[in-house]
Amino acid sequence: MKFFRLIWIGVWRKKVRTIFTVLSIVVAFLLFGMLQGIDTTFKQLVNQGRLNVLIATNPAGLPLPLADLSEIEAVPGITRVTYRSLFIGDYQSLRNIVIVLPVDSDNFFAENPMFSLSPAVRAAFLHARTGALVAQSLAARLGLKAGDRIPIHALNALKKDGTSDWAFDLVGTFDIPDSPIRDEPIVLMNYAYFDTARATDTGTVQMYQMMIADASQAASIANTIDNLFANSAHRTHTETERANAQGQLAQIGDLDFFVEAIVAAAFATLLLLTGSTLMQAFRERTHEFAVMKTLGFTDRGVSALVVSEAVLLTVGAAVLGLLIALALLPALGTVMARVGAPGLRLPGIVFAIGVGFAVLLALASALPAAWRAQRLTIIDALAVR
Repeated sequence: MKFFRLIWIGVWRKKVRTIFTVLSIVVAFLLFGMLQGIDTTFKQLVNQGRLNVLIATNPAGLPLPLADLSEIEAVPGITRVTYRSLFIGDYQSLRNIVIVLPVDSDNFFAENPMFSLSPAVRAAFLHARTGALVAQSLAARLGLKAGDRIPIHALNALKKDGTSDWAFDLVGTFDIPDSPIRDEPIVLMNYAYFDTARATDTGTVQMYQMMIADASQAASIANTIDNLFANSAHRTHTETERANAQGQLAQIGDLDFFVEAIVAAAFATLLLLTGSTLMQAFRERTHEFAVMKTLGFTDRGVSALVVSEAVLLTVGAAVLGLLIALALLPALGTVMARVGAPGLRLPGIVFAIGVGFAVLLALASALPAAWRAQRLTIIDALAVR
């Protein structure tokens, strides 16, 4: 620590250059933190997908007939089947977008135990045809409470009366404790009410969800289901819940490739920038290093000062960039959560990896300057003009 002031002065010898170098490093590690935080959060969401639950949808995204339910229930290995549809709407304004799930109230909660609600609320939902349940976070944000009449303007669900306005009686709330989505904009309604009132696609569902007894038989059971409807007008594509989540993520693109490519390009550019900056600083301070060696600093001591300056500059700026990402990700996640995206955060392991990268970057960029500082002789240094 006794040399810290000397190191600090060396870092800020050229203030303008140091400021621009720091800004470059901060931006690079801010980008690293944001991208890695998003990537890690989505991976965690995919990994929550269950292997003993199958999802059947139409390959073309078309609805499936509810009449298929009895055939799916008869497939050996399936213990329970439920189904649901979906439409997007808004509550009072487009700023309050909600995802409405018309569900099979008899079996939905048994197959989705991650939905936490009291038995009384569940019973009320089961027996109220126009009843609705909303996520606790959504109810808190919109100021909703049990007994309220909730109007939802649907964006893609027309009613038989020609309107798109759906009205529900709020019977309670639910929570999803382990969900990475911090503000679930979800409303659950009874499928029977939805199917009776909608103008199109009556008697169809968006997807079937099957609980199976043995996860190791998932592939064969999925093939059996798909073969049942292979020659029908409503073919199915059945896969595990985890595979379904991976498929939805893949629609965004190869997130891993984009993250790695962008981060690699940023770090490669940063390595060249910091390396050239340190070499330029070394050339400017050649006489200073000669004087330091004359005063008794060893070759390794001068080399260590060069490396220390690089580590202080790079790691300090990197930590600043990662801290900014740590603050920005939850704010961005709060906005994204309102349209059903997972809440974002920067995992501790990503922060630690970022600091590790910063140390490696500092050592790699400082190596040429440190090597030359160690080999520098007093006579040669003083002879440089």
